[in-house]
Amino acid sequence: MTLDKSPEKIQTMFNMISEKYDYINNLMSFGMHKLIKKICIRQLNIKPHEKVADLCCGTGDLSFYIKQFCPDAIVTGVDFSHKMLEIAKNKYSDIEFIQADVNTLPFKDSSFDYVVMGFGLRNINTPEKAVEEVYRILKPNGKFLHLDFGEKNLLNKLFDKTVLSLIDLFTNNKFAYKYLIESKKAFLSPSDLIKDFEKKGFKFYKRKDFLLKTISCQIMQK
Repeated sequence: MTLDKSPEKIQTMFNMISEKYDYINNLMSFGMHKLIKKICIRQLNIKPHEKVADLCCGTGDLSFYIKQFCPDAIVTGVDFSHKMLEIAKNKYSDIEFIQADVNTLPFKDSSFDYVVMGFGLRNINTPEKAVEEVYRILKPNGKFLHLDFGEKNLLNKLFDKTVLSLIDLFTNNKFAYKYLIESKKAFLSPSDLIKDFEKKGFKFYKRKDFLLKTISCQIMQK
């Protein structure tokens, strides 16, 4: 399967799957994705009035958990799928969500104390540009939390087969989820991601793995 990551294709795909996105995520992970996201956000120890950008925010889960743990944090969710953002805004009316491309973010240099990105970087056609933007908008010593699939082990392969079975039953957008599986297979390992982040100027801060390393969180510092 050819991975077409042109912005137009990715935007259309996420608009198409937005209606059932949360439902399918819960099915695929048996609800575990919520717990993992909460644990990851806790690693940042965000303080009141600190500014956080949630890039590729989708339907807003990470933004919500940030506000749940630190209600006085200033959170901005960013995505370029307007359908995803509509759902996020309906779910969490007290959080600011804006439509933008992560490769050309509408923020000044050194604007945020933290940047988080969950399951989004591997869907960007030019991920190196997105990482440069993350670095640009972070304040000195600010932290970048990246969360996605991890090691390509046996459990990860079993996950792929389970997902393919589930999407046959619960969604008509089979192509989109097959794409997501292929993009996961082609994505860099957590160790290689850390090396790439370091090449962009980041310093390694912490890594936390889940479910026998099938999910991985890397925290980098500017």
